[in-house]
Amino acid sequence: MLGSHSRRIILPRPGGPARRWSLHAPVAPPRWVRVTALRRETEDAVTLTVAPEDGRTLPFRAGQYLTHCFTIDGAEERRAYSLSSAEGGALSCTIKLLPDGRVSRYIAQQLKVGDRYRVIGPGGDFTLDAGHSGPLVLLAGGSGITPVISLVETALAQQPTRPVRLVTVNRDRAHAIFHERLEALALRYAALEYTPVFTADTGRPDAATLAGLLRPDAQGVVYLCGPQALMDAADAGLRAAGFDPARIRRERFVPAPRHQPRPTEPQDIFFRRSERTVTQQPGETILEAGTRAGLRLDFSCTVGGCGHCKVRIVDGQVRLDEPNCLTPEERSAGYTLACSACATTPITVDA
Repeated sequence: MLGSHSRRIILPRPGGPARRWSLHAPVAPPRWVRVTALRRETEDAVTLTVAPEDGRTLPFRAGQYLTHCFTIDGAEERRAYSLSSAEGGALSCTIKLLPDGRVSRYIAQQLKVGDRYRVIGPGGDFTLDAGHSGPLVLLAGGSGITPVISLVETALAQQPTRPVRLVTVNRDRAHAIFHERLEALALRYAALEYTPVFTADTGRPDAATLAGLLRPDAQGVVYLCGPQALMDAADAGLRAAGFDPARIRRERFVPAPRHQPRPTEPQDIFFRRSERTVTQQPGETILEAGTRAGLRLDFSCTVGGCGHCKVRIVDGQVRLDEPNCLTPEERSAGYTLACSACATTPITVDA
């Protein structure tokens, strides 16, 4: 596993990219948008709505995200936030405010209606399967409701009688984002079964409890979004109940990484596809070194949360910031995130 304990890896080239990113379309150029609304959802969540400055629509699929590019104190900061509106609706993203969140606090305290900035996207493949019209079962923990409500509202708008079961897990009612909106939706659509769980009253649900709440049909599809421990518990409970794990979709929210000390010595990076060698300067990531040299590298959020900058290390050692969105399988196959990894020896990158 690539991580804080770096190692040397020499791997054969796999047959193709991991499925997690193989569905991504190429990242679109940034678009200028203006803020049209800011609405407080709870004491620690705010919904930000924007509109393209050029007047052209920016289509998205339910469950996708936009990467927001803000200039804060003279430096560009990028964050990926999920869209919380149904397909065809406004470009609204709901952001949880973190105590030390540089960008989330900027949005809540400094951003104003009329301000302009750039967005990239949409991106992400936590989306409805066009080939599946059967029952939907969804679990959302905390701010994980953001893409999930987009999935629910879109599915019901397309098929009002489609069975949809939604379980949300929050500390209490005051911290339950969209609780009233979901109650109103359940009154409007008889096909929606909405079950809120408040851990202050019931404690944290274990694997068996979650499986009992979700109760997926054998032909259904389950969507999980929220804290890793919650999704792991739900996954374990569903598997123990005999549910096909291939029918489980996950979306992880990854906070900004904890930056490890970066190398103090320059390191050469050979980018195999462009046949260019770039010297990574002290303090730089692989992405920063490559883009400084003019290489065209895919990237979006720059904080290890979206996976657009995933590259495979063919040879050499890297140090990777945690947390990040790589799966254990991707790590074992030699992948790292260019935005969050630094070379600690000369390396060869399949990019």
